[in-house]
Amino acid sequence: MRKIELNMDKKIIFLICVMGIVALLAIGATSAENNDVNTSDWVNITVNNVNFQIPPEYGGGSDSGGNYVKTNVFTFGLVALEDDKSLRNNYGYESTLDELYDVEEMEIDGHHAVAYYSHRSIVDHDVTYLYFESNKTFYALSYDGNDVNDTMKKIVSYSPKSNFTKEKFNEKLNNLQDEYVEEQKEAEEQTAYDQGYNNGYAQGSLNSRNNHDDYFAYYLFYRLGKRSL
Repeated sequence: MRKIELNMDKKIIFLICVMGIVALLAIGATSAENNDVNTSDWVNITVNNVNFQIPPEYGGGSDSGGNYVKTNVFTFGLVALEDDKSLRNNYGYESTLDELYDVEEMEIDGHHAVAYYSHRSIVDHDVTYLYFESNKTFYALSYDGNDVNDTMKKIVSYSPKSNFTKEKFNEKLNNLQDEYVEEQKEAEEQTAYDQGYNNGYAQGSLNSRNNHDDYFAYYLFYRLGKRSL
């Protein structure tokens, strides 16, 4: 019986070793794919004082320091969301969009990231918004496409690695999303109140005018009556 247990232990150890080798090969293959991206003709851009490299087809865009856009953000854009307000408005909108059809969390070369996939009717094609954190600053990488391929991962890899833990990364985005939803709810309620007030004021003014006309008609009838006496 003891011998069988030893044999079983050896089998378990062997299986663990095999699984470990397979995992290492998979990681190596993934790294090799990312390293296989040819960046020899990529162009340099600077966003928020961080140097990135991007494929030449996205070159020639407009650069305003914290933003880089090629044609529009649905074609290609890399935006630094430097404060909570800009991150809340951008992430909150994209993460609650009606046209959203999928979301995917991932790790990219030391960066925590989350991708939102949507089909935009305004441009009639799929758009990916990839949010990642680098040295305490959040970025939104957006482009025409429905996946996060090795090219996009390579772009992310040029920035300094994440400073947040995965838990803090998720907590930050979730809290700002909640704040955005609450703000939108309050804005809708305020709009409904203002419309109701304006409609009520208009109706009240109309009623006042109608009453004024009634009073004027009564007064005119009274004066004519006095003249006929």
